Amino acid sequence: MTGAETSLKIVAAILGTFGLIALMHALVILAQLGKKLGAVTKMRSTYRGYYAAVALVGLALVLRLVRASVFWAERDSLPSALNEPLLYLFLYHIPLAVGVTIGLAITWYYWKWLLKER
Repeated sequence: MTGAETSLKIVAAILGTFGLIALMHALVILAQLGKKLGAVTKMRSTYRGYYAAVALVGLALVLRLVRASVFWAERDSLPSALNEPLLYLFLYHIPLAVGVTIGLAITWYYWKWLLKER
């Protein structure tokens, strides 16, 4: 891998973390809105699920930062676990997918009435 490819991967990894931070921020905002909407409409309080989604996306964020640090390290000095694709599957991709799915489901629960209004 050339130096330019490594630099590009590092920049992409760092910029990708900003996307996860923005997603976490959006989930927190939706939790606050869901709490207020649920209180007004007397809906079941499922907004706490947003915080579980934030925690799962936060786990993915930590692994994303670990993955970004792997690009800076020498290949010989890395622990073998950091080169395992299953580590990233179970600690990055699956928590991110589950967190986004939880957020989507709760958002649908709270805001589906908007689609019914015409």
